[in-house]
Amino acid sequence: MKLRYFGYHLRKFDTQKTFLFNIKSIVDAFISSNNMELKSSFKRGDDKLYLTHIAGQKNVYYFVRTSDDDLIKRINEQNLTVSDITDKLSANEKVAYVSYVYLNDTDNIMACASSTSCPRFDDFADYINELFNKVGLKNYDFFIDALTSNSNKADLMNMEMVNSVYVDVAADKSLGKLIAKELTGNPNASLGNFRITIEPTGSNLKQTFVNMLARLAPTGKAKNTQGVIRIGAKAKHNELKGQLNDYWLDNENNLTDNLNPKAKTKLPDQITAKHDENSYLDNLYKAYVKNKNLKSEADTLLATYADKTQFAKKAKNQVTQADAEPANDEPTTLVPLNSEATS
Repeated sequence: MKLRYFGYHLRKFDTQKTFLFNIKSIVDAFISSNNMELKSSFKRGDDKLYLTHIAGQKNVYYFVRTSDDDLIKRINEQNLTVSDITDKLSANEKVAYVSYVYLNDTDNIMACASSTSCPRFDDFADYINELFNKVGLKNYDFFIDALTSNSNKADLMNMEMVNSVYVDVAADKSLGKLIAKELTGNPNASLGNFRITIEPTGSNLKQTFVNMLARLAPTGKAKNTQGVIRIGAKAKHNELKGQLNDYWLDNENNLTDNLNPKAKTKLPDQITAKHDENSYLDNLYKAYVKNKNLKSEADTLLATYADKTQFAKKAKNQVTQADAEPANDEPTTLVPLNSEATS
């Protein structure tokens, strides 16, 4: 399971001004409120979406999609522990899709860990915008962006361990047409791009990768007349330690950490530890703020929503649009927490 890191910011609709405002206090106030009608109004098909605290956790939240009445009752009673969901899933009950969301106390940083078919980071952004709309904050839009780093040719050529090599090829160029002809008999078939994955016969593709970089990306950009769009690898700098990551030449890479659902340490504790120990996070967040030209701003209206009573006051007139949300008709199925994230 992957923990993915994001920066976020707000934009005022009337002025189109973007700025930094930490939403954690608003989220905490909303979750702590007793407005069950509002909390139960976020729907996707026959399921409901819930954002809720995990007992004993300060920064990590469950982001749940479920139609299970008992689980909904526990969420509404704010009496949900890590075992409430993991025990049900391990008992092979088809009760929920469960993701984890981490919100930083001070910086506009969020992290999300989810398995296949669970609510994604973009679902979280939609959820916050829907919440804003329901409680009278329609002038504000919530945006998230992946915290990323760039790979360069010199950096990739210094990788000590290369496990796999990836090459993206345009179907309408010479190499792509050759592949299309071999596969379909027609070099001009209406096809999208191809991705070639090269696996090793031994344990290391380092020299093969270096040769391919020199041949296919001599200028530092993976583009040439053969139609190679980009080239990348699953690799690491130190052959003896560290984890393999995907690196793409001249392509941004989402900052991630690996989680182990089978470890003795519970996932929420792993998430907090990974966030606190990630040595790249601070610099990438600062780069995100600089590149977006974002500044922190006080906002009197938003600040009032750090009080949970604000959500009770807005309840009666703001929960009328819940059933009009677009439906997702995927069937509710078991999603074990040890599944590898694909989103």
